[in-house]
Amino acid sequence: MKRLLFALLLLSSPVLAEKDRIYYVHTRPPSSYSGIIGEDGFFYEFTNSADRFNDEICKIRINGACFVKTNIPAKIVKEGIMKAGSLYWCSEEHIQARNKANPKTSPLRYSSIDFGYGKCTKDGWVR
Repeated sequence: MKRLLFALLLLSSPVLAEKDRIYYVHTRPPSSYSGIIGEDGFFYEFTNSADRFNDEICKIRINGACFVKTNIPAKIVKEGIMKAGSLYWCSEEHIQARNKANPKTSPLRYSSIDFGYGKCTKDGWVR
């Protein structure tokens, strides 16, 4: 009986019950500009600033990462591509699929290294 109660308590935890969020990236580098869509349909921007410890600013926390709510509506325009404001954002799964389908070639000695640089557009990830 104790195990059943413990299992129900564990599964009903809001942290564990929260659906998997998809992280979207607009551009990288020089830094990765990324975020998520909140359940309210607005864009939540990832922050690594000192304010990330402030619960007034950090509206969503996922695995220690802080996301700040913006007033920018966000929507999925294609599978793996989100639009928030005038910018497009690609999921990591989409980025990896595009990089695999169109590998970057380089005459350098370490041509197999791919740093994931690029930008998300309405047509997807572009390096």
